[in-house]
Amino acid sequence: MGIGKRHIEGLLACFAALLALPTVAAARPGALDRGFNGDGKVVTIFPKPERVRSYPNYALPFEFAPGRIAMAGAPGGKIVAASSHAIVRYLANGRRDPGFGGNGAVPIEGIDGFRFQLADVAVDSQGRVLIAGTTKATNGIGLDNLAVPGPLPSIGTVRRYSPNGAPDPSFGSGGVINSYFGAPPATFEGKPYSEPTVSLVGLAVDGQDRPIVTGSSAAEVGRCGASQERYEKAQAFVARRAADGSPDPGFAGGAAAAIVGLSWLALPTPAASGLFAVGAGEDPCRSGGPGQPSVVAGIGDSSLNQAFDGDGFWSHPFTRVSDLAAAPDGKIVLLTRTVELSHGNWIESGGQVLRLRPNGTRDHRFGDNGAALVEPPKGGSLAALTVDSKGRVLLAGTVKRKPKQNRGAQMRFLLIRTTPSGRLDLHFGHHGQVSTRFGARANVRASDILVDPARRIVVGGKFAGPKSANAFAIARYLGSG
Repeated sequence: MGIGKRHIEGLLACFAALLALPTVAAARPGALDRGFNGDGKVVTIFPKPERVRSYPNYALPFEFAPGRIAMAGAPGGKIVAASSHAIVRYLANGRRDPGFGGNGAVPIEGIDGFRFQLADVAVDSQGRVLIAGTTKATNGIGLDNLAVPGPLPSIGTVRRYSPNGAPDPSFGSGGVINSYFGAPPATFEGKPYSEPTVSLVGLAVDGQDRPIVTGSSAAEVGRCGASQERYEKAQAFVARRAADGSPDPGFAGGAAAAIVGLSWLALPTPAASGLFAVGAGEDPCRSGGPGQPSVVAGIGDSSLNQAFDGDGFWSHPFTRVSDLAAAPDGKIVLLTRTVELSHGNWIESGGQVLRLRPNGTRDHRFGDNGAALVEPPKGGSLAALTVDSKGRVLLAGTVKRKPKQNRGAQMRFLLIRTTPSGRLDLHFGHHGQVSTRFGARANVRASDILVDPARRIVVGGKFAGPKSANAFAIARYLGSG
């Protein structure tokens, strides 16, 4: 049966009407993703950190406050946030995942007389959540019968949870690893403590689902010269476990590798060209000055990778590394600050991004001689960075703004994107930058950033507002383009 003239005229009229409809402009890259919790933002309130009785103790470079919270991406665009007391998982739409612990949250079970301090969280390719940190007694004061007690004995802890939130029985002992990672007890003026003092600082999972941890252990406590002031030395280490949590014989013969010359090591980052981490040496009797510069370590399967900058270490005088990320092509991207003396005080400069080749030399195709100066707005600071699949660098931080309707200044998330060559991406946000508020009476401070498989950008950080003493804010942004 043929189509009549009236039918053709009707179809043409409908087509013309469709063409006349106003077009909806695509959201600009950097806009909040309204498909995430309806407005692109979500806040998680965690249990308050418990009050712990204070004991005389030496401040170690690896100490974390009990309120530390960290974030990681999970398969399917999910997001995991963890504190020292609980883990929360969100679906890609920003709602809590009922398949994780029944209501999207899993408590981290404690042990009477001990407390757990979170260092970091990671998720492997099977969706299993790992957390790492330090377990220490709440009622100990170090070596007994000493006039000045030393570091509290502590042990490194790694836990893994099945995708449904239950402890993973195939990992360690009932889903938990507690280990001193080969560290001996520290000595106090030549006398050894009864137990080691060990803390985990960083956690990552490599492409074979093997957990990698970095940390520090107290080595010695003594006196600085003839004074009564005591010093403390610490030793950095890195360890890789097999996927089931057992020692990995393919890494340092199944033991932890001590990184000689560094007191602590953090931010373990697997890359196509090897493993990288950031640490520093500490002068235990330092008198003034800016402290030791950060050191980026290139690590092989048994020791430092000597092909990385000639000896396995990269550093620059008066330079601190705040974050490290691996680019898709195996290059390493660093968020750095220089430390400068101003009016008698040591201050940190604005953020600078460096891109290194796998051998540790600067990548001259990035920025100016391998460095891109990314100055945050006035009142702003940068804390974390990552690299997307196109090689663009994304930086997260905090900026202080004064709302028109409020008198007080407000801390907001700051997000900046550069092009693969290190220039500000003018197609992103407003001149390459975005700031996000979380309510008229709330302040946020970014600490984590990631890019999911759909190129959406997720920023997380501490949230402070009414009735929220221990909360974490997450914002997701469109990143296509």
